[in-house]
Amino acid sequence: MKNAFPSLILLLVLSLGSCKSLERGSRSANQSAAGPEVEHELLKRHNKVRTKKEKETAKEEKEANESKSTKREEKDLQKFVEDWYGTPHRMGGTTKKGVDCSGFVIVAYREVFEKDFIGRRAEDIFAEMEIVKWEDLQKGDLVFFKVKGRRIDHVGIYMGDGNFAHTSSSNGVMISALDNPYWSKRYFKAGRYKS
Repeated sequence: MKNAFPSLILLLVLSLGSCKSLERGSRSANQSAAGPEVEHELLKRHNKVRTKKEKETAKEEKEANESKSTKREEKDLQKFVEDWYGTPHRMGGTTKKGVDCSGFVIVAYREVFEKDFIGRRAEDIFAEMEIVKWEDLQKGDLVFFKVKGRRIDHVGIYMGDGNFAHTSSSNGVMISALDNPYWSKRYFKAGRYKS
């Protein structure tokens, strides 16, 4: 047993001497022994995960800001309609002295949503819209009607709860129900401003 002890010590010293972790220039604990290709791949995966999380965070922030913006716009739209309520109808008008249906929509969109239309007539405005299904209507969407025939000749702004603001030739700026028999019979389609 006494002869085995010095041999054991010698074996231990030789083992430690050949240990790669004790060599100069050896890799740190953070480095992979697998090589630079594997390290590069791991770094790419890490960056993908980080980028995905950053995108998700950015998307959540954007949605929160849009939600705040939408709520503000809804309040501004409500106030705009209240301010213009009762303004008399005047063909081609765009002021509180008198306004027609498309003029009312154009002024509302410019003041509330900071958006402009190229066209002036209801049918021109319709051509600039993205079609929206009845069940997908949101406050601020536009509703279009064919009152006198086959062409779109009336437009209003959806206010929620089945109501829309518009300019009536007899009552001026007012709010009407979409399910009112007169309007439901003449309803054509709804549209949302193309972003």
